[in-house]
Amino acid sequence: MVRSFMSCLLVLGMTSPAFAVDKTYFQIKKVTVKEVADTGASTLAATGLVQDCSSSRPLLISRTGDPVVVSLSPIDQLQVWVDQIINIGKKIWAIVEAGKPVVNVQMTTANALPRGVTCWTDMSGWSVPKSKSYQVQYENAYGMTVVDFTYRVMFTANGNVDGIGKYITNATFVPANLSVAWGFKFDATANVPAVFNQGTKQDPNAGMQMNMQWRVDSPLAHEESTESYFVTGDNKLIEMK
Repeated sequence: MVRSFMSCLLVLGMTSPAFAVDKTYFQIKKVTVKEVADTGASTLAATGLVQDCSSSRPLLISRTGDPVVVSLSPIDQLQVWVDQIINIGKKIWAIVEAGKPVVNVQMTTANALPRGVTCWTDMSGWSVPKSKSYQVQYENAYGMTVVDFTYRVMFTANGNVDGIGKYITNATFVPANLSVAWGFKFDATANVPAVFNQGTKQDPNAGMQMNMQWRVDSPLAHEESTESYFVTGDNKLIEMK
């Protein structure tokens, strides 16, 4: 029993008081990223807009971005530029922090919506939320899986303003599974660098780039990787190579 225990210590490089580094254990030899079956149920609501919608306001639509002259006061009117798409939500947020998955779906979302929209009741036609799951694995020189991380890309599309446009809400990355071996540190961050109109002024179609960035650290290794995805207002999810 003692001999077996000492053998384990030798493998981990922990026989000296200074915990001598086992180069083979900490050396990264293989990294894989692949799509996997998505078995988790979606926890997203219909939209990501949670502002108070109790007030009743007219919705005035501009297809060109030109000002619309009305007789109502600015307090009583809502001007929407359907062809000017902005992100109402977060641009960067942590997915894995301090070695633990960060789960806060209600707050950590991005949106590609027409400028001027502030309430989910101003829009309709949302599709069922869409998601895909991806698995990241790191193997060391012993063939051991030292990092095993699965995440979901999720979003809701096809929202419109009085039948005009196709927009995106609740775009997010959700951690589904995480396993990190002793001696390794793993951090992951979501990044939405841009939202834009890939359609026309008359028929806007939102586009959004979503990046999953992660970092693996050990006493002998430092690895950084990014996977990029493109989602569209007409409900497409494309993995960018």
